[in-house]
Amino acid sequence: MQTQELHINTADGYQVAATLFSPQSEVNATVIINSATGVLRQYYNAFARFLSEQGLQVISYDYRGIGGSKTNDTKDKALSMINWGRKDYAAIVDWVEEKYPEHKILGVGHSIGGQLLGLLPDNHRISAYLNIASQHAHWGNWRGKFKAQSFVFFHGLLPAFRYAKQFPKWVLGSEALPKYVTRDWSRFGRKRFYTDIDGKELHDNFYNYRGKIRYLAIADDHAFAPPTAVKSLKENVYINAEGELILIEPKHYGMKRIDHFGFFQKNMNQQAWQECVDWLTEQSFLQP
Repeated sequence: MQTQELHINTADGYQVAATLFSPQSEVNATVIINSATGVLRQYYNAFARFLSEQGLQVISYDYRGIGGSKTNDTKDKALSMINWGRKDYAAIVDWVEEKYPEHKILGVGHSIGGQLLGLLPDNHRISAYLNIASQHAHWGNWRGKFKAQSFVFFHGLLPAFRYAKQFPKWVLGSEALPKYVTRDWSRFGRKRFYTDIDGKELHDNFYNYRGKIRYLAIADDHAFAPPTAVKSLKENVYINAEGELILIEPKHYGMKRIDHFGFFQKNMNQQAWQECVDWLTEQSFLQP
C-alpha cells in the first residue's frame, strides 16, 4: 500500500489537500472519505489504510477552511458547508474520474460527510455510499435530554458566533470553523430540511440520489448522531435511495464504547472494518 499527498483544485479557485491510499493490487474502485465537521483527514488514516490493504483505493481530504485546506480569510463567504459538498467534494470526484475513468466511485461519510452527498452536483456518479454515524441534522431528531441540548446548540450556541470570525476550536475540540460554515451548520440544525443562505430548500440532489446507501447507527452515540437522527436521514432526506440501516452495538464487537468518534479509531474491532470492506467491495462489482 502506498500513500500520496495531493492538492486538488476546485472549480472556484481553491485548493483542497488530500491523501491517496493505493493498494499494490489492481483495483476497480476508489472510495472517497468525507470527514465529520472540523475533523482532519488524518483522523481516518487507520481506517483508510485498512480499506486499502484489503484492495480498495481510498482518498481522504480536508474541506476548505480546515486543516491542509485552510485559508487566511475565515470570513470568506465561499468557506461554507454547502461548498464543502458543491465544490470540494465535486473537485475530488472530478479528479478521480479524470485519473481513474475505469473506476467505480464509492463514498464513506462520517457525520456531516454523509449529508454532503445530497449537496454534490450530479451525485449519480457515486455508485454507493456507506454512512457511519451520519445524521439528519434537525434538532428535533434527538431524544430526551439530548433533544434539549441539540435545541440549545443549534438555536443558541452556534448563532452566538454568527458574527465571530470563526467558531473556536475549544468549544467542541475539533478544528476551528470558518464563519459561514458555522452559519450553515446552525441553519441545517434549525430547519426541517437543508436550506441555502436565502432560505431555499435544497431538495434536488438529496431526492435525486438513487444509489445504495448503508447507514451504520451507533447505539451509544446519543449526543451527535443518535439512531433516531440516522433513521431520519434515511427516511426523510435520501428518500429515493436504496437504503438499509444497521444498528451497531458496542457489545457485539467486544467494545465498551464506540460513540460518535470511536468507529475510526485504531482500537476499533477490525471485524467492523472488515464488514465495511466486504460491503464496499460488493458494491464495486455490481452492475450499474
